[in-house]
Amino acid sequence: MACDEKRHKEHICVLTVKGELDLVHALTLQPTIECGKCGAKASDPDLVCDPVQLPDVGWMGDGADVKL
Repeated sequence: MACDEKRHKEHICVLTVKGELDLVHALTLQPTIECGKCGAKASDPDLVCDPVQLPDVGWMGDGADVKL
């Protein structure tokens, strides 16, 4: 998928370079998408250049069942 040139200035990669780290943090708290180009993670596919769905890992639990 080609990056949307008009919306690129709103992407996580650009916001990071611009130093908008508080905004980047807010937009990446619960990521569901990863950029296929740079690996940036986001909660909305419109926030990355090449959106790739992250796998659902909810089944992994919290580790409470692991015996040491």
